[in-house]
Amino acid sequence: MVVDIDSRWPRPAVSNLVDNALRHGHGSVRVEATVHEGVLSVCIRDEGPGFPPEFLPRVFDRFARAEAGRTSDGSGLGLAFVHAVATAHGGTARAGNAGHGAAVTLRLPC
Repeated sequence: MVVDIDSRWPRPAVSNLVDNALRHGHGSVRVEATVHEGVLSVCIRDEGPGFPPEFLPRVFDRFARAEAGRTSDGSGLGLAFVHAVATAHGGTARAGNAGHGAAVTLRLPC
């Protein structure tokens, strides 16, 4: 299936999500992409500790970092960037814990 979107911004957003999953997760990282009713949905899941529940309400805030993440490199801008890309394209970004790990989904109209 061909998806018609401007790849200049979604591509680095997805790359950022994969990088986060590789840095903060454990085990495998799963990337699932689907198109349904004109919406591209890309979900990145890892097998790590997931997001601390108290962090989830501000996961997309600029400079927000989960306590465990404060010891590693990063500025706390990656997920804020993903959210900005989603919003700028009329889409959404959602984050949560799924089973054993974190899951972030970027949804963009196409």
